Amino acid sequence: MSFLFEIYSHLESKLKTSKRWQSFDRSDLVLIYFAGLCLTPHPVFIVSAETDEPKPKQENGIHVTGKKDQRDREILRTPNSISRLNEQEIQDAGINRTGDIDKQVPNFSIIDSGSRNFTYFNIRGMRSIAFSEPAVGLILDGIPLNDNVALNTELYGLESIEVYRGSQATLFGKNFQGGVVEIKTKKPNNLSEGKITFDIGNYKKQETSVYYNAPIIYDKLYFGVAGKTTEREGYLSNVTGFYYPNNRPYELPVEIYKTHPDGRKGQAGRFRLYFTPNQTFEADLQISAESFDDGSLNLVNYLGAKSEREKALLQGCVAAPTNCSKLYGTYVNRVNGDRKVYWDYEGKSNVTGNTYSLSTTTKLPHSNLKTASALRKMDIDPITADSDFTKVDQNRSIYIEKSTTFLNDIYLESKDKQNPLQYKIGIYASNKVTNIDQAKEHRVQLYVINDFPGFNAPTQEKNLSKLTDKNISFYTHNSYTFFERFTITLGARLEKQDSRLSHSELAVGPSSSNPIGDTLLLSDPYSIQNRYNYNVSRIIFDYKPIENLMFFIGVSRGYKNAGYSTVVNIPTKASFKPEINDTIEAGIKSEFFKNKFGLKYTQFYTETQDFHVIRAINLSQYVNLNAELVTIRGYELETYVKPQKDTKLGLSAGYTEGIFNRFQDTVLNRNFNGKWVHFIPKYDILSYLQYRNEFGIFLRGEFQAVGQMYFAADNTVYSDPYYVLNARVGYEKENLSAYFYINNLNDRYYFTSYIDGTFQAVPGAPKTYGFILTYKI
Repeated sequence: MSFLFEIYSHLESKLKTSKRWQSFDRSDLVLIYFAGLCLTPHPVFIVSAETDEPKPKQENGIHVTGKKDQRDREILRTPNSISRLNEQEIQDAGINRTGDIDKQVPNFSIIDSGSRNFTYFNIRGMRSIAFSEPAVGLILDGIPLNDNVALNTELYGLESIEVYRGSQATLFGKNFQGGVVEIKTKKPNNLSEGKITFDIGNYKKQETSVYYNAPIIYDKLYFGVAGKTTEREGYLSNVTGFYYPNNRPYELPVEIYKTHPDGRKGQAGRFRLYFTPNQTFEADLQISAESFDDGSLNLVNYLGAKSEREKALLQGCVAAPTNCSKLYGTYVNRVNGDRKVYWDYEGKSNVTGNTYSLSTTTKLPHSNLKTASALRKMDIDPITADSDFTKVDQNRSIYIEKSTTFLNDIYLESKDKQNPLQYKIGIYASNKVTNIDQAKEHRVQLYVINDFPGFNAPTQEKNLSKLTDKNISFYTHNSYTFFERFTITLGARLEKQDSRLSHSELAVGPSSSNPIGDTLLLSDPYSIQNRYNYNVSRIIFDYKPIENLMFFIGVSRGYKNAGYSTVVNIPTKASFKPEINDTIEAGIKSEFFKNKFGLKYTQFYTETQDFHVIRAINLSQYVNLNAELVTIRGYELETYVKPQKDTKLGLSAGYTEGIFNRFQDTVLNRNFNGKWVHFIPKYDILSYLQYRNEFGIFLRGEFQAVGQMYFAADNTVYSDPYYVLNARVGYEKENLSAYFYINNLNDRYYFTSYIDGTFQAVPGAPKTYGFILTYKI
């Protein structure tokens, strides 16, 4: 490995010279670049992540495939940090939903807020948060799904998963500053094929997924159907009745009755028509629907963790030594209460989504013209929760959101992937309309009388918002290869955003004059409209001394769109500015010894202006703030070795360090300069050993570790480092396979997220095990 550090030292000296770029205005750079394109007499080409997918060849009905996936070779020669999982690798890793992907990819974490409806992707510290556009996007069969519900959905009928790290503003139609998770499902063709999978496990888990593709008219028209149903019992225990034997509250309570309120169930399906009337045109029509009933929020008291109780015990003994015995009794007797909650109201979480999309490809003489159009409707109706998190019936939270998104992406890309000149140039437009009804229901009469004169409990304090967001962008990503060894890649993006927020705050509840319900206006309604122009660029140099070795270095700018906080009644606090980040990265990719050894390593440094940070004003109002300057640095490593044909040993590791250089919190009126950025794990590690032989025996063991992650800007609330062990054993035949699996074998209790302004945190899944049966149709 010493030669890698020598190479990096050489690259690092070159990186220092990149500071001269800071003296140039980036808008000037982009104008010069576009002028160059206009003066070029020949088309300019790019190294695109998307490639033509040749139809499977058939010989007497037998599907013929190569030993090495061609897409893997293309990624090896693409100067970008990309992780890829093919269909077999997805099955081996046990990926069933988007929430399973981050465990297999370095510097990628998924922040679960306790509900499928609010899940945020995080790559290299570029993370999504409430109210803002996703920093990391999900693209399914070429269609960007840019709502938070889509980020935590079920997966079925998959072909591949690719995770791009770093800004992809110039490569994909929709801008994503942190990266992209691109998922492709099985495309129908002349070969009839399908698979059905049954998964049963503890917590009464039952899952069934299926897909089937077949031709309708040979070589012309094909169809595909796929679907999934899922159900399991909740991990939490809500103790709804208990008593204390000796009437001492610090002693272990005797439970009378408990429920498991966070159970999950749902179904999803997809119908697909693939039409190829001739050699030059193809169309892909998809209709998908999903509906989930996820029960209560998966939230527990942060101090319920053993490590946090130990801290509370020590702090309490210092403050009040005479109470140490009482505190110690509380600590000892409730060690096993990690997943217990005490709620008077359990709540629920319901979501439905429907997507209608059409993608086309027209093969021109020297290029391909591709289009993607989609209509997506998403309803959260409703999320309800016990917002005081106690047995006392004080408050409940209610959230309803309905959104409709139209999008169109049209681009021209090079056809001959062997040509040294590659190009991609496109136009992307979207229009999203969102209506949000967020309420807090006050159920204590004294509170209602004091704050809402004339009303009786229960009274709802409602924030009603309507958001419209229109975007149109022009993007291009191009490359040229010299002497088959040196390649320069240039990309640019020009985007215009027009957004508007209409907001009102009111109280709705029964009154003495109208028991059915009256309305009280709490603050003046307001509307805000903002327009932004974004102008970003990218340049990458790569060198391929031999076929299976690449070095690359690049500079890029990315951004996350501006937006509005929808639950604040002060117009001046509602708007937040766009987030702009500049990144320099360098890396190496290699494969040797006939693909028995592979290595990918990338190091990066990012400066971010106006970094988005969410802050609770109170339990009813939250705002997004802009931290003036944040620096993020780190690296990611992926490597594998195949000591013999049946065995594979893999390792991936990522490290990310995010620091607030300048951040004045205007809500708390505090300075957080020098603090670690919260919701960024310091490191993640995956190591696995896998064995598969010709007799059908399959074995896989995994070690996963995640570093400390802060949950607050002052770094006082955090998740400790943890590791989990997973195991999978199977027997595989041509058409029928069976597997037994155990996840979190060591039953580690850890947190994945935290709710600002509360002591409520989201715990990770406990030990789960089950049996999977797969039959190929």
